[in-house]
Amino acid sequence: MSNTQSTRPTASRRRRPVKGLVTGQQREKPEPKAPETWAQRLKQYVPSAVAPLAVLALATGVTCFAVILLSDWGMKYLPAAIGQSWLTLHGVPLRIDGVELSLVPLLPAVGIVALVASRIRAATKTRVSVLDLGAIFVLVTVTSLVLSVVSLFMVADASHVFAIAPPHPAAAILMPLGLHLAGFALGISPVVWRVIAKRSGIPPETVITAGAALRVMRDLVLAAAVVYLVLLALNYRHIAEAVGAYPNLGWSGGLALTLLCLGYLPNAAVATLAVLLGGTFEYAGATVSLFDATSVALPPLPIFAAVPASAPVWVPALMLIPVAVVLRFALTRSFSLIDVAATATWAAVLGLVVASYASGTAGAYGHVGPNPWAFAVLMFLWTALPGLIAWLVSLVRARSAGEDSGQDSGKDGQV
Repeated sequence: MSNTQSTRPTASRRRRPVKGLVTGQQREKPEPKAPETWAQRLKQYVPSAVAPLAVLALATGVTCFAVILLSDWGMKYLPAAIGQSWLTLHGVPLRIDGVELSLVPLLPAVGIVALVASRIRAATKTRVSVLDLGAIFVLVTVTSLVLSVVSLFMVADASHVFAIAPPHPAAAILMPLGLHLAGFALGISPVVWRVIAKRSGIPPETVITAGAALRVMRDLVLAAAVVYLVLLALNYRHIAEAVGAYPNLGWSGGLALTLLCLGYLPNAAVATLAVLLGGTFEYAGATVSLFDATSVALPPLPIFAAVPASAPVWVPALMLIPVAVVLRFALTRSFSLIDVAATATWAAVLGLVVASYASGTAGAYGHVGPNPWAFAVLMFLWTALPGLIAWLVSLVRARSAGEDSGQDSGKDGQV
């Protein structure tokens, strides 16, 4: 009996620690094998590069189908609705019954850029090679071109039956592609961009200044959006008057009008920024600035309720808002003269692109929004001048510090 008990293994000897269950230890997951061929790269990055655009196209088709079904329209409208909706969501002008509307809501375009950027960022958060980025670029470009060409064909085919006209092929293809490539560029980490620039022989400051220009543009647009919302709230009576222009609106019409106004919020923020920077907002042949305003009939949308009939005396003080934004930007960075020029140039390019998407023609009202070229010049000046001042201040401080250190060394050398 005692011999049997002595040969029986104890509990501590029977139990073996299991990896992953012991405190302080975790089961290590094997790293996925890096793709080695182009076929492997394309296959690996299809879910990140193609899926967002494919899902967006599918959602567009389903939404158009549901609207046509609920509205009791014929299914013959479906191809034209899908194609036109895809193009309009990407800022492409549309022409219905001879009326051109190139001032389309910018909010869907912003959402598309954010969607593509988030998926690209998720796909490139681990270590990626230049060839991997090339594969993602090819997938995004090809998918964008295919979907835009198909949409253009749908609209062109329907134009023989319905009172719609296809947009210019260059606009129908390049404007969606520009948004998708913007999402691709924003989705890649700045660290990766600096590595690419270094390998390509491009100064890393090019990437750094581009990021700085993007941040100052973001801060200015957000500040302008806040100003616009405050002005809209102060003119709530004009909102009621605009809504009253639709006597038979109903709940469905009210919902559509609300969604339309929300879609135009980024356009309103960019237009407000143009005015705050000293530029103008154009509509129906009239202009609005911090110093003057022309009273004309506005489009019947509540979003235009923030446009004043005349410029009050205190309005020029609103220019202090962008002044505070750019001064904060300049004082939190150290600039060289080349950095100032590069950042201002990038800001001008971004301003030109953003204003081009945020403005356009609206039928009989003509051009509505800021002038893109004037907006680009304003962005250049408002970025360059504070940066130049910050550079001069740092230069003077460096020289005074050098003179003080030289005087101190001279005193130390005296006997």
